[in-house]
Amino acid sequence: MPVLRRPGARGGGGGESGGAAPPGTGRPGYRRRAVTADLVALRERIAAITARPRAGAPSPFGFPSPSGGGQGGGSRRLPPNCTEEATPFGTVAVRREWFPDDGSQEVGALSTCLGFAPDELRRPLFLDTETTGLSGGTGTVAFLVGLAWREGDGLALAQYFLCDFDQEQALLWAVGQCISQAGVLVSYNGRSFDWPLLQTRLVLQRARWPSPPHLDLLTLARRIFRPRLPDCALQTIEQSVLDLHRADDLPGSLIPSRYFAWLRQGDPRVLGPVFDHNQQDVLSMVVLLARFEALLGSSNEMHPLDRFGRARFLEARGFQVEAIREYQHLWREHQAGGALRATRGALGLRLARLLRREGRWQEARLVLEECWHTQTYPYPAAIELAKLLEHQARDPAAARRIVSEALRLLAVAVVSNAQWRADLERRQQRLERRLGRNESPGLALTG
Repeated sequence: MPVLRRPGARGGGGGESGGAAPPGTGRPGYRRRAVTADLVALRERIAAITARPRAGAPSPFGFPSPSGGGQGGGSRRLPPNCTEEATPFGTVAVRREWFPDDGSQEVGALSTCLGFAPDELRRPLFLDTETTGLSGGTGTVAFLVGLAWREGDGLALAQYFLCDFDQEQALLWAVGQCISQAGVLVSYNGRSFDWPLLQTRLVLQRARWPSPPHLDLLTLARRIFRPRLPDCALQTIEQSVLDLHRADDLPGSLIPSRYFAWLRQGDPRVLGPVFDHNQQDVLSMVVLLARFEALLGSSNEMHPLDRFGRARFLEARGFQVEAIREYQHLWREHQAGGALRATRGALGLRLARLLRREGRWQEARLVLEECWHTQTYPYPAAIELAKLLEHQARDPAAARRIVSEALRLLAVAVVSNAQWRADLERRQQRLERRLGRNESPGLALTG
């Protein structure tokens, strides 16, 4: 039976244009030869795309070996104060500076709290990138990588710059050399942005880097400073915690457009503020790391809300005894009229929960009863107090009274909360059932 095809369809009975087959196509073996020719052509195309010279020994960090000795690119336009440095993959532009470092290099508290080896924290490499876009993704390129490390009695800063996209392999190789010497990589939001972006670029270059331990200071900042600050952006931390104030700083949202302006026009003046912004980011991380060491140490000269944040951090890291001690100190300050009015509810609840967990439920009961009687919104304290009365104090009747009173107050409250109401109602129903089972019906005797 003949095979019917639409006009122009590809098949064994017609040519590529869908017309009549050339003479002799019906012979056995013609289709095999055509397919073989197609495969050969396809293999040649793939080989042309993927072919890369492999002369010489394998390069460090898994980069494909360069060709021609890695010298190339010719002279390039450079940003201000930059020089070209040779790599096995061509030259890369870099700006180097050195700063005196008179800050503390103690790392005992950070090492204990975070689980890093002291030797790792004594060899930090601070990392910050400026990129062609702020959303990340495969098409985003890091065109400026700022690195800082301690060198002698000072701080060395290197800013590797991508004069053009064909220098990316050289830039990544140079950055990888620095990373290979790091004890710990220190960044600010780098675990979510900078490091994954650089790893993506490495994959596209068929390369790899060492992976040192990574300390993202944003995680610490959120845990410790979030109770006091509206956000934990690096510049907010600089102003409110480090007392650093930038002058004429270029907003990060404008940085990609400055780089594209450089690529189009080659005007070095557009890049000065970009390098300054990156440098300030890196140096702020150096100061912030020392500040965290002081905060996690024995320093008590800090804002009460920062001490509350420190206690939250200790609790999250599993240092229960230290967290209880910090919470109790703050609780006594609150009772004496301290400056924790905005978070006294959260403070009391956290302290009570830890005390219960440690088996100190009588102390927890005192804290929760004070929260219940003094807070504007006492419903979370009522829920926790009811749990304690039912399970630790073995007094379900008292627990039911607390729950009933909390529901009565919630019914007339200006601001209600569906979750609180549902929890209290569910707890009330369970307590009613439990008390109903415990109360035996009495016999009424008459006569």
